Amino acid sequence: MKKALLVIVCLVFAATAFAQESEISNDVGYVKLNVSGSGTPGVVSTLSFGLPFKFWVVTGGIPQYGNESTKPSSIVGSQANPGTFGGADRINRVDNGQFGWRNSATGGSWTGTLETSGTGTMIPGRGYQYVNKTGAARTLVLAGDVDNTGDYGTVAIGAPVPPATQAATAVSWRDSRNVDRANLNLLEDGFVGGNFGGSDRVSQTVGGNFAWYNTTTLAWAGTLVSITPGQYYNIVNKHAAAWTYSYDGVDGPAPLTDGIVVPAAVITKAPVSTKSVKTAK
Repeated sequence: MKKALLVIVCLVFAATAFAQESEISNDVGYVKLNVSGSGTPGVVSTLSFGLPFKFWVVTGGIPQYGNESTKPSSIVGSQANPGTFGGADRINRVDNGQFGWRNSATGGSWTGTLETSGTGTMIPGRGYQYVNKTGAARTLVLAGDVDNTGDYGTVAIGAPVPPATQAATAVSWRDSRNVDRANLNLLEDGFVGGNFGGSDRVSQTVGGNFAWYNTTTLAWAGTLVSITPGQYYNIVNKHAAAWTYSYDGVDGPAPLTDGIVVPAAVITKAPVSTKSVKTAK
């Protein structure tokens, strides 16, 4: 199964294949996202996503195990459609507005602050968007090393600024598993529960599902039962204090296995599709 998975990932990534394992034992995982097009070139469709794996620097099409990358050139590679500044597909970072794109005038090399700021700023824990400007359906595969330790720093959860009564912060989890909402360490770090209208929330970026904590029953509630690899969510803070969130990882549930199909992100101006998540040892 390992060899078959690595061949698949190589074919998808082509020149920037992310499918080689080092001699050190590690799990290779990938998430396939279907980016539907608007049907009209130049009319944008957007896919929201997060980073469920650890990614390595890619040199000559070969990932350098142990040399972590936070650049779209290694994480997304040649999958984004190149073009001009205004015409190329983009990868946007939601929290600070940085973005990267492939410049067709320079052979499709990556540019933009998401790529060029220091060692790159496509870091785990944040939310991202694939901005599809081609009008045609595309595929985005995120493939890398499974690392479910949760040891990737902190995310600042902002407080609402009056007259606003809530503030949303984009968050994703570097975890290859569907993790139950009770295991996300939210209450330990500053998430505040309450009643249906007063509790903080964890909301899907699309789909309308959310989770909240009921302080009467002392239990989680809402239709968002677990987070899904490759998606990002909004932590909606309805209280005056900002707080710092750190995901420490959990011992369970068990990792996902081959063939599990999980709900897809919804593409702007496009129907819901499916997303396959697989890991291999």
